[in-house]
Amino acid sequence: MLFEHCSASLKAGMDVSSELRIRVDESCSVAPILVLIIAMWYKKNEQGRRVSWFYVCNSLTQIFGGCVAYGVSFASTGFATWRIFYIAIGALTIVVGALVAVFLPDSPVKARRFTDAEKVAALMRVKDNQSGTQNAHIKSSQVLESFKDIRMWLICLATMLSSIPNGGISNFTSILLETFDPNKDGLMSDNAPGYTSQQALILTAPTGGIGAVMVLLVGYLSDRWRDRSLVMIIVIIPTILSGCLMIGLDPNGIPKNKSGLLAASFLSGTFGAAFMLLLAWNASNIAGHSKKVTANALTLVAFAVGNILGTQTFQQKEAPGYKSGKISIIATLSALILVVIALRLYNDHLNKMNQKALAGMSDDEKAGLRGKMAFADQTDRRNPFFVYTH
Repeated sequence: MLFEHCSASLKAGMDVSSELRIRVDESCSVAPILVLIIAMWYKKNEQGRRVSWFYVCNSLTQIFGGCVAYGVSFASTGFATWRIFYIAIGALTIVVGALVAVFLPDSPVKARRFTDAEKVAALMRVKDNQSGTQNAHIKSSQVLESFKDIRMWLICLATMLSSIPNGGISNFTSILLETFDPNKDGLMSDNAPGYTSQQALILTAPTGGIGAVMVLLVGYLSDRWRDRSLVMIIVIIPTILSGCLMIGLDPNGIPKNKSGLLAASFLSGTFGAAFMLLLAWNASNIAGHSKKVTANALTLVAFAVGNILGTQTFQQKEAPGYKSGKISIIATLSALILVVIALRLYNDHLNKMNQKALAGMSDDEKAGLRGKMAFADQTDRRNPFFVYTH
């Protein structure tokens, strides 16, 4: 959180500080910890919605940040306006972080407001998850299993593929908006003006609004349908169409239909919910505390790598059309759909293997072993009662 304040001292590197702040916050603190906490407190068919409730803050921040940045841009002081923005957001982050540290329990066992009976009830409520609970000891066998698990590498690949467009879109949306014309529709002349940098700031807010609606809707549907992969594919398709529209309506950096391009820009925000579902998949489909920690770390490493690669897909030499960047959005998200389908099929395969392993046991044996495995801190691959979600 202190990095928020430190970034405000980097005048020459405003964009760099922005990127670093976002990556440090998302990769090192928020997402992996909250996914672990949600997995300990909620049933599998509740986890998608709970993950969406914290992940939607990314979209809300885009709305809030765009509006604040737009307002601050009108300030005329000897103090750089972008520094005012960073100091305000950094101070708020420190306050919220302190409140979370005081009031958010690590697990049901450590909830100070719960009686012993309530702690037991909270644990028994998620018994059927078969994913264990918090364990302070790192088990090397579980860490090693994470690196051997094909599912883990498919998740990392899916995360990276979803993050490459994010790295491009999140950093270049305002630049792309500056190439659009707010005054005319249809075929435009070469010298048609684009949105000003100030207008581009406020125009990022609708994308955040669309993203917020999609994240909450996707979280709800993935739990309601008990199907993560199908919902993920549905939410990726609009962004692929958005990339196609951006190329079709602006093939050579000379926009043909500015209103259509603006709509395509707003539509590009839907794919962010796909990464949210990948986090929910980790919460639902991984057991063993050390394996969860390792899996979340690898997922966020893939997230960071994808975002770094994404910034390289929009090259200055291709301005203002940035055709390669738009093609990369279509290509990576299309590949992501194939990886999601592969993950779904592999999850089904593992469920069938577990069913086969249980077929030879009597009902009494199953009942006894199920109770032991529920909180034994065993990995999903070592627990025949574990059920992978689609």
